[in-house]
Formats: sequence, C-alpha cells, structure tokens
Amino acid sequence: MTNDQHDPHWDTAWAWVQREHDRPHFDTTARAELSDWLRADPRHRKAYDKAARLWLLAGLVPPANDLGGPDGER
Repeated sequence: MTNDQHDPHWDTAWAWVQREHDRPHFDTTARAELSDWLRADPRHRKAYDKAARLWLLAGLVPPANDLGGPDGER
C-alpha cells in the first residue's frame, strides 16, 4: 500500500483497539458492537488483529524519556 492509499478497515480497527483500552467506556454494548463489526467482514478481523498486536508492541516500548541519554543517564 502506498502513502496515497487509505485503508478504512485499518482506521476502524485502530479506533476499536483504542476504544477497547478505554476501560471505563468500553461496556457490554461496545463489546457487542465490536463483535458485530468483526463478524461483518474477514478483513475487519485481520485489521483488528494487526492493530491489537501493534498496541501490545507499543506498550512494551519504553517512552523516549525513560531511555536515558547516550551514557545511560536519565
């Protein structure tokens, strides 16, 4: 995919992942809506799985300010 192309499945999947991790607002209704969206098209599940993996990996990377300087000092 080039930078000029837009993937609405990815955008929606990423929005769902972010919404899902907003625990206070991700209730039973939201969970049902997500399930419906995932079942509606196999591309939704594929995009969601990629977005969820990205979210997990991003959470494992420390923020830049936690890395310290070149000599290891913070």
